[in-house]
Amino acid sequence: MLSGMGQRCRPGEGIMDLPDEWTGTSGHVLLEPWVPPHIRDGLAELIAELEAAAPEGLGSKRTAFREGGRTDKGSPKFMELPVAERQTVALSQLLNDRFELLVGAQLVRAGALTRMRKDTPDFDCRWGEHEFGIEATTRARQEAAAALEQVMERGLWDGPDVNVTLTRSGELLFSKSSEVIAGISDRVVAGIKERIAHAAEQPQLGSVPVPELGLTAMWRAGMGISMPGMRVTYESPLAFTEEEWDHHWKMVALQVQDTIKKKGGKPYSLPSIAVVDVSRLGETSRLLSPEGISKYQDVIDSCDLGNLRGVLLVRTTLTSRVIEPVCWRLDESVRLAAGAVILGEHGKSLVGS
Repeated sequence: MLSGMGQRCRPGEGIMDLPDEWTGTSGHVLLEPWVPPHIRDGLAELIAELEAAAPEGLGSKRTAFREGGRTDKGSPKFMELPVAERQTVALSQLLNDRFELLVGAQLVRAGALTRMRKDTPDFDCRWGEHEFGIEATTRARQEAAAALEQVMERGLWDGPDVNVTLTRSGELLFSKSSEVIAGISDRVVAGIKERIAHAAEQPQLGSVPVPELGLTAMWRAGMGISMPGMRVTYESPLAFTEEEWDHHWKMVALQVQDTIKKKGGKPYSLPSIAVVDVSRLGETSRLLSPEGISKYQDVIDSCDLGNLRGVLLVRTTLTSRVIEPVCWRLDESVRLAAGAVILGEHGKSLVGS
């Protein structure tokens, strides 16, 4: 058994740790106390499943996961960032890695995985008599208000007891990089804390403009229940105007097209498909309707697949052990590849396993 693989918890916290071989003993973002336990536990379950199967190439995935999540080590440019920004970048990378681990677990459950790779494709597979490759990737560009809400929650984790609502100005903005969001969060949180610290202990309210994102942070203190992880909300995208939604979908389409073009430009030794998780791509997947699915289908139907034999767009959640298909475009030669990813162990009967 790997060291750290048991029910080891930090003193007084009751939180299950991940294996040391995957996180190291310090410096990894998943060791931070503000990381939600369900994210950590979900990753621990996937890792345990893959370790039990021990596919060829698993060691390289361990190394990538461990190094990609570190906040105390990296390129000179990365280390110049404030700690909060490094944490944001590292956590975003690990959420991308989580999807790749989930795809690997599904392929193990189907009995299809033969090798995990550092190059292209991510997974070599055989299902029945069919050989194929899977290239797994996540397209993650959060809508600006949603991204700022998450980072501000972390900045206000230890207080003060304040409630913040992010309201939109109506600007046609899709998203900003995680580094920019983290820097803005630091400024807004510092401004709110300063206002509260210099006032008497009585109900207070105020606002901080965020012109870079077309937002305003409306805050109030001493006027309601405030708890870690529940201090910040943002205006629902249901309030988007038609113009805002059109702009949002245009930006989403560009993100998907760029991903497919990049993956299609790679060489593949096996007939391969790209499996693209769009769960964290703006607000489109959280509010996905039949009309939205049709829009996604139009995007992949119009793309040049290059060296790929197919594309599968999917959704997941941070605690899910399944993968939900959104839409697809597949050659006959790779339809079983999509089946292995989506069906997992439930697809074994299709190939007589």
